Amino acid sequence: MGKLGLVTQVTAILLQVWLAVLLVRRRIQSLFPMFLVYVAFSLAAAVARLCVYSDYRVFYFVYWGTEAVAVLLVTLALLEVFRWVFASFWQSWWYRGFLYGAILLVLALAITNAVLNPPANMHPIGALIYSSGVAVNFMQLTIFAVFWLLSKHLQIGFRRYAFGIMIGFGVSSFGTLFARVLRSGFGTNFTAVSAYIPPVAYILALAFWLHVFWRKEPPEAEGTMPLTPEELAEQMRRYTELMKQYTRIMKR
Repeated sequence: MGKLGLVTQVTAILLQVWLAVLLVRRRIQSLFPMFLVYVAFSLAAAVARLCVYSDYRVFYFVYWGTEAVAVLLVTLALLEVFRWVFASFWQSWWYRGFLYGAILLVLALAITNAVLNPPANMHPIGALIYSSGVAVNFMQLTIFAVFWLLSKHLQIGFRRYAFGIMIGFGVSSFGTLFARVLRSGFGTNFTAVSAYIPPVAYILALAFWLHVFWRKEPPEAEGTMPLTPEELAEQMRRYTELMKQYTRIMKR
């Protein structure tokens, strides 16, 4: 880890401490507990990595071990926001099928591409880990994209905390994915660039989350229905019919 990497790591830790304190003050655990768990774990993981950065072998295992847990927590936090915003639709099979179907499709495409086009100039085990990271980043961006599309289509009113969490993860996931695709496609030619894009993207996400949680959630934003019960029933009917048509097409 060079001086610039050390600076970005320390900066991220300071922002994470600030964000964790702010989240506790805003009692975010009552709305999005998994997001608070993610921030707390990310802070602990960053400190652990900083403590062992001088030993490459130890740092390698600590980095990828904590990265695996962080990926799981990010996914759970994203789904948590989904369930909160689309609470009225979460019980419907078509909604869950659309979300999980999109995730599985993107994962399948990413894994297939990783098998056919493995990362250049990389050890097989490292290539497997790297390709898995690319697939997971694609999955996270898919969740973000589906969230955005459904919010627009269903005319969901803006929720400061929920939408802020999603946008922050979107920025971080895009930066990490871009760096990994760059490294996977061009090998060591862009190692220096691809190494610093993810931490910079994460710092931007942290700064954005601090901005989001600096102010309280407007009271009227919680629990408001974007649609009347009649409109909701009509939406459900239309989506059910759409899913039936899609199923018939897929069977052909």
